[in-house]
Amino acid sequence: MKKLSALFVFSFLSMLFFASDLQAQTAPADYFVGTWNVKAIGLPNGDTNLILQFEKKDGKLSGGIVDAATKKVINPFTKVEVVNNKVTAYFMAPEQQMEVYLNLEKKDDTNVKGSIMDMFNMEGTKAK
Repeated sequence: MKKLSALFVFSFLSMLFFASDLQAQTAPADYFVGTWNVKAIGLPNGDTNLILQFEKKDGKLSGGIVDAATKKVINPFTKVEVVNNKVTAYFMAPEQQMEVYLNLEKKDDTNVKGSIMDMFNMEGTKAK
């Protein structure tokens, strides 16, 4: 009977740890889902306000840069990666005809900080 109880406790704890590990893997991506108002600071053309949109499709993040007037994606992300509390999104810069990346890191529940190409700082808030 003691072996059966120990086996039950071990099985229960294993499932608990597996569930918490699974939640830790999915939670960071879910944090970024939605629309973000971001300011890129110090770009060659000056500070620029951007609207970034992330959505989850088939378990992966996608999205792009949104036009403020039409509310439609005008520059889609070519790739989105999430590691821990940081998302990196790649897109084609129309002016330079090259792939550029930006990264955002969770600051708190509604704020992020990051950079474009690790050169230009960004800060933003989640749109309501």
